[in-house]
Amino acid sequence: MAFRAVHAEWGTVFARLSDLGCGRSWEAVWKTRPPAPLTCDECRHPMYAKTSRSGLRFFAHAPGAPTCALGLESVAHHLLKLELANAARDAGAHAELEVPGPDGAWRADVLATDPAGNWKTALEAPARPDHRRRHHCPH
Repeated sequence: MAFRAVHAEWGTVFARLSDLGCGRSWEAVWKTRPPAPLTCDECRHPMYAKTSRSGLRFFAHAPGAPTCALGLESVAHHLLKLELANAARDAGAHAELEVPGPDGAWRADVLATDPAGNWKTALEAPARPDHRRRHHCPH
């Protein structure tokens, strides 16, 4: 289950944002004929928009897709990224999801930027607790 895809004309779209992050509606990609030109930004395999029985919007890889890290992203991880972006916006920053670093070697879950352009900071939503950290309790 993926919550972002790349539209051939609009760029990256996010299933959980009301405007997909590009000023378009979900209906512009869901159940369209011909299918919306969506691909996975990780493996480049075609994707399509789906809605679960409970109303959760997401993107699915078309049949024959390779194993892809994007499809393994949890709902909790994605929702935490949205919360980070909303918090940055509430603090007055501009926030973008899934922004590649300058050399392409890394990608920020959320990139918060000062509207005046004075600073940028990458915000990371941990996929799961860091089990390498060990806290010892004296009891």
